[in-house]
Amino acid sequence: MTNQPELWEATVPADLIPAVKVLRKAFEDSHWGHGEISKLFCYAMLHGETADDPAKEFIKWVSYMQMRVGPAAARRFNEMVHQGTLPAVFRGFYDLYVDAMSVEATIIFRELAGIGSINQERLGTAHLDWAMAQVKHLIRSFPHRIEFWVREVCDKQPYNPEEDWEEKIYWRKWQAPMLIIMKPSRNQPYDAAAVWERHDAATSQGILKVFEADFILRLEMAVEKAAGQAVLELAKQPKPAQPVPAEDNPQPDPSSATGGKRRMTTARREVRKLDTEAMYASWRKEFLKLRKSRPDMSDVWCSRQIARMEIARGRSPETIRKHMRK
Repeated sequence: MTNQPELWEATVPADLIPAVKVLRKAFEDSHWGHGEISKLFCYAMLHGETADDPAKEFIKWVSYMQMRVGPAAARRFNEMVHQGTLPAVFRGFYDLYVDAMSVEATIIFRELAGIGSINQERLGTAHLDWAMAQVKHLIRSFPHRIEFWVREVCDKQPYNPEEDWEEKIYWRKWQAPMLIIMKPSRNQPYDAAAVWERHDAATSQGILKVFEADFILRLEMAVEKAAGQAVLELAKQPKPAQPVPAEDNPQPDPSSATGGKRRMTTARREVRKLDTEAMYASWRKEFLKLRKSRPDMSDVWCSRQIARMEIARGRSPETIRKHMRK
């Protein structure tokens, strides 16, 4: 255990740290609650089981989550799950988890903005920028929860007493089922016969990073929207004209608005990159199938066959050939 302050504390006046800790704890508790309940029911539905809920307490929490996210998001959840396919069930519960945590992040942003507004002179920056920086640090403090959630809605980790402790903790040998990247979850074509086919461990780690980046991006976009609304409301409030000498007029912090856009652009780029890697992995898998069934045919022939499939996503045979062996 260390007595060193955490990074988020560096910009928080000492007497405000307890209040910020309360908000951080509330966010962590929500992460656990929404994550565990959505995971319980998602796993049960993916595996055709009945969730162990004798007192109906967990059902009540799912209803609470739907109320929390609002009627539009709740309707999307119900429509997705009622499609009945495993990728749709996975996507429905994943989106419910994301939407619920987006609401929690937005609420905490507003609380931080209120604290910052009263104490702005001590913050050294605009209170909305301060609140935004605090909540983004909070959002990015729990990426491991997303990876655990995706793995644990699909599988139960097998117990192996001979396994090294790192594998027991991080489960790096886990292999992602195809269902989590099939439509409507991601972009691969839906194939009922292949939903439980597996990617290799390395590709699976990349897929987990896709969901981690997507989760963070969507929460940050929700908070950015709330910040924009706060800026509009602030602009409507009357202020007395107070001329400020040029030398005392602070320059805008380039790391606030532009920096936020840059981070969001980077996150989107990472999601696209990892999604592309998943597409390449599907090409490689199909290439191996073709080579096994038709070992006499050339790579060019194989790439042309893949180009006719939906997994090609409109890519040319030459592009497919370049990536299907890597």
